[in-house]
Amino acid sequence: MKLLRTGGQILTSRLGQVAVSAAISLLLARVLEPAGLGYYSLTLALVMFLAAVLNGGMGLAAVPPLRRGEIGLSRMLRAQTVWIAGTALLLLVVGLAAARSALAELARTHLGWTEATAAAALVATVALLAFDILFYDLLASGRLVVGPLVNLGRAAGQLLLLLAAVAAGILTLPLAVAAFAVAQLAAASWLRALLGRQAARGAGEADRPHSNVEPEAGPPLGSLRLAGVVSRTLRRGWHGQVSAVASLLHLRLDLALVSAFCGAATVGIYAFAVMVGELLWHLPGALSPLLVYSSAERTAAGERDQLAAQAMRVALGATAVAAAVLALLAGPVLAWLFGGRYAASAPALRALLPGIVAFAPGAVLAGDFIGRGRPVWNAHASLLTVLVNVACGLWWIPRLGAVGASLASTVAYAAGATAMVLRFRAVSGLGWRTLLLPSWRDFR
Repeated sequence: MKLLRTGGQILTSRLGQVAVSAAISLLLARVLEPAGLGYYSLTLALVMFLAAVLNGGMGLAAVPPLRRGEIGLSRMLRAQTVWIAGTALLLLVVGLAAARSALAELARTHLGWTEATAAAALVATVALLAFDILFYDLLASGRLVVGPLVNLGRAAGQLLLLLAAVAAGILTLPLAVAAFAVAQLAAASWLRALLGRQAARGAGEADRPHSNVEPEAGPPLGSLRLAGVVSRTLRRGWHGQVSAVASLLHLRLDLALVSAFCGAATVGIYAFAVMVGELLWHLPGALSPLLVYSSAERTAAGERDQLAAQAMRVALGATAVAAAVLALLAGPVLAWLFGGRYAASAPALRALLPGIVAFAPGAVLAGDFIGRGRPVWNAHASLLTVLVNVACGLWWIPRLGAVGASLASTVAYAAGATAMVLRFRAVSGLGWRTLLLPSWRDFR
C-alpha cells in the first residue's frame, strides 16, 4: 500500500471537509455572535463527551477481530446495533428525568438550552455514537477512502441546513444544534447502508487470519451468542475508549474552565480559535485511518514501523507549514471578516498553533496503536494530556483568558505527543532523525 497515494486520496476529501468546516465556523461565528458561539461550542462538547462515554469502544475493538476473521461483518453489525439501540433508550429515559429536575435550570443558565436544544442534543449524541462505531467497521473492511467521503458529505449536509436557516432568517442556537444532529444522523445511516450491503455480499468476512495482533484466549468471537459478542467487545473496547474520553476531556474541558472563569463570550472567542486551529488536524488525520488498517496487516514489523514513521514525518512537515501560514494570516483575515468582534481570537490562535503542530505525530500514531491492538497506549497519553491541560489551565486561564487556555492546550498537546512518540520509539527502535525529520523523499 502506497502511503501518499492512499493518504492523498483521503486528504483530497479531507481538504474539502476543511473548506466546508471553515465555512460552518465562519457562518456560526457571524450569526450567533461570541456568546451564542460559546453556548454552541459547550453544547457540542457535552454531546461529544457523552457519545464517547457511551460508545464503549464498540467500534475500535471490532477492528482486530474483523481483520483476522474471528467474526463476520454482519454479525458484528448486529451486536453494535443492539448496543446503539440500548444506549439510545438509556439516553431518552435519563433525558426525560433530567427535564423534570434541577438539571434543566442549570442547562438553561450555563448552556443557553431550551427544550428544543436539549432534544436536538440528545439526537446528536446517539447519531454521533453510531457514526463513530460504524466508521471503524469501514476501516476494518478496507474502505479507507469511502469514510472521508462520508465525512465530507456529513459536513456538507450540515452547511446546507445552516445556509437554509440563514436564508429563512431563523438560525438560532437550537436550530444550529439541530442541523448538527440531522447531519450526524444522515451520515450514520449512510454508513450503515454501505456496511449492510458489504455484509450481504460477504465482503469483509475474512477466511484466514491476517493480523499482527494475536487472537484473544477463549472461544472465537464469532462463536458466541450476540450478548457474548457485545460483552467481549465492550471489555476489549473500553481500554482504548478511555483514550477517546480523555482526549475529549482535554480538547473540550478547557471550554468549561473558560466559561467558569471568563463567561460565555470569552468561550466563543476561544472556541473560534480552536475551530480554526483544529482544521489543521485534517492533515495528519488523513493518514491515521490508513495506519489503523495497515498496522493490523500481517507484514514484517520493520515494514510496518517504517510506514508509520514516514506518516509521522509527512504529517509533521505538512502541519508545520500550514500552521506558519495560518499564524501570519490570522490577524488580518479575522479583522476583515468580523471587524473587532473576534479580534481576541487571533492571539489565542497563535498561542494554540505550536501545540497543533506538536501533536501532529501523535494524531498519526493514534491510528497505528489501534491497528496494533494497543489502543490503551493512546489512553495513557490522553490521560497525561488531560492532567497537564487542567493544571496549566487552572493557572493561566484566570490570568490570561482565551490566550491562557491556548497556552495550556499547547503544553498539554506537546506532553501527550512526546509520550506517544517515546512509546513508538521504544517498540520500533528507530532513531529521532528517522521519526521526526521530514525530507523531500517522503513527499514523492
